[in-house]
This record gives sequence, C-alpha cells and structure tokens, in this order.
Amino acid sequence: MIVDSHAHIFPPLGGPSGFASRRDHIRYLQHQMAGHHMPTRRTADNAITSGETLLKGDDITLDGLTDVDFHGGGFGRLAWIFDGETYHKQYLPPTLTQLSSPPELMVAQMDYIGVDKAVLQTGHLYGRLNRYISNAVKQHPERFWGLAMIDEWRADQHGQLRTLERAIGNMGLHGLWFQTGNLAMHGRGESFDDPIFEPFWDRVRDMHIPVYLNVTPAAPGPEPYLAELAAFGRWLERYGDLPVLYPHGLALGRFMKDGRIEIPEEAWRPLENSNIIVELLIPIFQGAIWEYPYTEAQPILREYFQRLGPDRLAWGSDMPNVERHCTYRQSLDYLRNHCDFISEDDMEKICGGNVTRLFAA
Repeated sequence: MIVDSHAHIFPPLGGPSGFASRRDHIRYLQHQMAGHHMPTRRTADNAITSGETLLKGDDITLDGLTDVDFHGGGFGRLAWIFDGETYHKQYLPPTLTQLSSPPELMVAQMDYIGVDKAVLQTGHLYGRLNRYISNAVKQHPERFWGLAMIDEWRADQHGQLRTLERAIGNMGLHGLWFQTGNLAMHGRGESFDDPIFEPFWDRVRDMHIPVYLNVTPAAPGPEPYLAELAAFGRWLERYGDLPVLYPHGLALGRFMKDGRIEIPEEAWRPLENSNIIVELLIPIFQGAIWEYPYTEAQPILREYFQRLGPDRLAWGSDMPNVERHCTYRQSLDYLRNHCDFISEDDMEKICGGNVTRLFAA
C-alpha cells in the first residue's frame, strides 16, 4: 500500500475558512507569505521584486503585519496591494483557479497515480479545518487519516484540550498537528517545551495518538531553527515515548550557502529518538532551484537512510502545493525510482508501511 504522509484539502483560501471572519484568516496567509521562499512578483509585468511589504521591520508576530489589501488572487496566487501596486506570490499551482483543494480533487489525484491513502495535514494558514477534515474522513474513511489542530499558543489553557478531545473523540480525527513557531508568532515568550505546557502534552500522551510536530520558528535563518531543534531535544527528554512524525524533514534551505547544503550535527541530534519518523519531502522545499529527479538531493537522502534506517522515514508530497514545482507522480518517483541504494522492501516501508504502522498503533 502506498501512503502519502503529507496532503492537504481546504476551502478557498480567500475566504474565512472556518475563522470568525475572512480578515482573521487572511492575517495568517499574509504572515505565511511574508516569510515564504517563493518570489514576490509585481502583477502588472510579473517581474520579481525585492523589499518587504508584508511585515513591519523585524516584528515576526501577527502585530507586525503591514496594513495592505491582502486577498486571494485566483490561479494559485495570493495577492496584495501596496502603495497602489498589486503584488503576488504563486503559493499554489496555477491550476487551482479558486484557491481550493476539495477532498474529491485529492481522491482523484491519488487514484491517478495509485496512492492508496493519505494523511490530511493542516495549519492555520489553510483555516480552522477540524470539521472540514472530519467530514472528508467520514466520507472517505478508506482513503484518509486526518489531523486535528488547536491554537498552539493557548496550549496551556484547558479549552485547547477540550478542542483536541472533541476532534479525536467526536469528529473521528486521528492525530495532532502542532506547529511550534505559532507560539512566538502570537507573542508567547515560552518555547513549546516549557513546563507550563506539560498538562497539555501529558494529556496527549494519555490519548495514544500520533503527533505531527512541525518544529519550525517564525524567524528566518539557521540560528532560530537550531534553537527550535534544541527545544525539541529538551521536549523529547520528557515525551520521547510519544509517536512523532517530523513533517517536511530538516529545513534544508536554512542550511544552504553558495548552492551547497551542509547540515550541522546538532540538527540531526533530536531526530535520533527511536519513536520519530521523519518525512522525506524534497520537491516542495528544493523544487524551485533543483530540477526533477533532484539528483542534488541524493547525498542528503542517503544520509537520512544511513542515519535513521528504513523504519523511520516516510514519503510525503505536500499536495496540491507541490505541483507548482513538479507533478504528483514525480513527487513520488524521484524517491522510489531514483534511489538505488534503497531496497524494494525498504522502499515499501518508506512509501507506506511506516505511516500505516504509525496510525495502527
């Protein structure tokens, strides 16, 4: 069975998407685009521009957003007006004309290339989608596992536990999505490993659900990322028994200099825990600068395999976003058809068996 560890469904990104208002949702999209690696283009002539127009200075919180008319631009674009000029980023492929990915589209994509099941990941930029994902899981239980989302920066409040318990117990979702950088984005000074959040993590442990722990800071550069990984290491000292999937794998772009990627040893250290499965997701991160079949990634993939072994890796696509760089089939084939150092049996684990085991536990 082939399992995609990383897929998305969502209603039109220009709307409220489960938030109380369209504006509440748009703020997350604007913040995401401020730090996103896709280039900013001036819509009038499609020219790549420089200069930050979405954030005020170095303020990485939502309060640091500039006052611009940010909106869905159609055809995969997120757009905004600054000083009378319209700009955009191509966040989604142009084929997503309405900026939406309904569950039926994801099922059709999976059918087309032969993917049996997918994990529906989530995040505030897509909306407050626990109910939306729950409905998709109930409609297609044989095709989807779904992750629940909470307000991470409020994880020390009992209401977030109730939100998670409802999502798992009543809505039929299967695991937790948690993005660590959302704490700083909302002005929290604590890291996610702070003791103030222990009641939340203790309850997650009691629920026996997998955690997709997206360890990524809101601030750019390698140093904030290494600090967040260090917090992950401290968190694992207490919660290393939780089944964790590490989405995206290591953020390769943060370690890229002069066209070369050099991953420091301290970045690998937290991933050594035996309960962690690490996602292999090369095209969505590096597809803007490398071409299929991403031969530049071979040494990195080999290092993942040698360090972690076949039981602790999982293929993910990040559909439909990845189609701005390659096709869905190519997002799988660069791995299964071009890594001759991985045996057929081990590739079956990476492309399905390990995630199936994670959710069956």
